[in-house]
Amino acid sequence: MDDLLTSANRILEKNWNGNYTIPAKSLYPHQWSWDSCFTAIGNSYVNTDRAIKELQYLINAQWKNGMIPNIVFDEKEKSYFPSTDFYEIKRSENAPENISTSGITQPPVHSIACYYIYKNAKDKTKGLRFLEKNYQNLKKFQNYLVTNRDPENSGLTTILHPWESGMDNSPIWDEPLSNIVIKDLPEFKNTDKKIVERSKASRTDEEDYKKLLYLLELMKQNNYDEKKIYSKFPFKIKDVLFSSIFHVANKYLVEIANIIGEDTKEIERWIAQTEKNFYKYFLSDEKEFNSSEDNLFFDYDLIQKEWIKKKTVASFIPIYTGLMSKEDVQNFVKWIKHSHFCTNNGFCHVPAVPGADTNEPYFNKSNYWRGPIWINTNWMLWIGLLKYGFKDEAEVIKSAVFELVKNHGFREYYNPTTGEGIGGNDFSWTAALVIDMIKRNGNEI
Repeated sequence: MDDLLTSANRILEKNWNGNYTIPAKSLYPHQWSWDSCFTAIGNSYVNTDRAIKELQYLINAQWKNGMIPNIVFDEKEKSYFPSTDFYEIKRSENAPENISTSGITQPPVHSIACYYIYKNAKDKTKGLRFLEKNYQNLKKFQNYLVTNRDPENSGLTTILHPWESGMDNSPIWDEPLSNIVIKDLPEFKNTDKKIVERSKASRTDEEDYKKLLYLLELMKQNNYDEKKIYSKFPFKIKDVLFSSIFHVANKYLVEIANIIGEDTKEIERWIAQTEKNFYKYFLSDEKEFNSSEDNLFFDYDLIQKEWIKKKTVASFIPIYTGLMSKEDVQNFVKWIKHSHFCTNNGFCHVPAVPGADTNEPYFNKSNYWRGPIWINTNWMLWIGLLKYGFKDEAEVIKSAVFELVKNHGFREYYNPTTGEGIGGNDFSWTAALVIDMIKRNGNEI
């Protein structure tokens, strides 16, 4: 464990650019929102100042309406596409001044990461000042997600683009994207061609990629006016993973409010809304939930008014929320252990949970979010299992993660059949979350 910890810390050190930690050199040269949050969680154990600086840099890019963007761009880096020029965020009156960002968001891990910084800081006064400085920004982001992104008053977040989910090319988006007709897409020059070509077998196909750019183009045409966008946008999904993290983040926000002496009533109302509607929106048949492996949690398509019944790792992330009953979690554990999610079928290299059900036609062992093992989703499952007292099952996942990084490197994601590392080398959030799995003392909120 000492060697593993040293290696993980070395990667975070290497990827630090003075303001934030890049996810992986050459492949991802900018600051990504939930990447930085995961990285700050790892750094909270070993470098409080760096964790604070990373999240402060991200929060400083917050839009006036509360949105924290999924990318903060380094304008010196021109290799990544879509670049800051493509987003044209100055069309929006809410865009930050003198900071280049994208025009979409990402899962709200921010309150969680900020609490970690305070909890693990040796200098609690420094941690407290950081919370006091940023509490209103964190609350404003959560409020944005429960208002602008939830006019249904469900307590669940609507995403307007697959990239907002963090699971960019998941099978979940296949059907919603298939219903989108591109009416007008300006020509674009992908300056990332060399990297894309190297990763062609493990990335989004060209037709879907055009639709992803078309969704951004529609946002630009509406000047990022979310009321206009929401009323007529062709892609609106209540997302299980995003909403699960949103709920956990609200619980951490309550904890932060208690630490600094702020009122929590409004946040508690958000939490109650989520608790009321989570099963309603994400279970197609709540009565039959425990009787069939087909009854998992699924995203809900607001355009088609139906569930997107794709069996992916997102279906299990609700275990992270604390919203499930012990009985429901017990059934989850059975499914994870004996269904087609990598254990007891002789198919997988280690018993970590892959991106999709290995028996489904959309499973692809090397394609990004369509099959490979990701450390951040397994980290959430590990925490969820610990919350409900399934220590042995949690240990299985943790041991699987450690085997992957020890023998196959700190990679972006992993082939579930061989363990081979794929995507970015020396990937920051993999290193950061391994640090947390080694050093964590006690369960989460």
